[in-house]
Amino acid sequence: MNRIIKNRTGRLPAILLLCTLSPGMPTSSIADVVATTRSADTATAGTEAEKIFINADRMQMNIESGLSVYTGNVKFSQGELVLTGDRITVQQRENEVERVTVIGKPAHYNHVTKKGENIQAKSEKMVYTASRNELVLTINAQVKQTGHQVNSQRIVYDTLKKIVIAGEKADSFDAPDENQRVKITLTPKTAPQKSSKKATGKAQ
Repeated sequence: MNRIIKNRTGRLPAILLLCTLSPGMPTSSIADVVATTRSADTATAGTEAEKIFINADRMQMNIESGLSVYTGNVKFSQGELVLTGDRITVQQRENEVERVTVIGKPAHYNHVTKKGENIQAKSEKMVYTASRNELVLTINAQVKQTGHQVNSQRIVYDTLKKIVIAGEKADSFDAPDENQRVKITLTPKTAPQKSSKKATGKAQ
């Protein structure tokens, strides 16, 4: 069963609701949602918007406010970007995704860039703001990229410039406890092994 919900103006909303039903299954059990917006890798003039796919056990949408809430094994995917969590809230404005909030134990972020780099992150709460290309991770946050790892209670990640800022806000004068300190692990490339063969002289 497929439904396309229109608002009072008769225009299609930015998110199309597609409900898949099985015998005996309530209408809200499975929600597959398709939307369109621009990702950080395609946020340049002349590029086409990528579709967003959202899978969840349940969903609730307010077409007038542009707010939709998805709960139960939620997966948000757009191109090579994937967000998963127990609850995802999507706020839209003028047919564009404005903010995505992910809650989980933990919530996960995974993105494969055009250069083939795999960027992984996890925390109990994530807030992605599209206009700033900013992903804020709080509570047991971790970002991993090309063997390097950053752990903190708060991490701000610029998805466009690939910049990571970790730690509490700069205006805090209280010394953080051990659990709030930033922990970084750098994995160096394997050093080339030296040849064990010794140069041999010519036989006399």
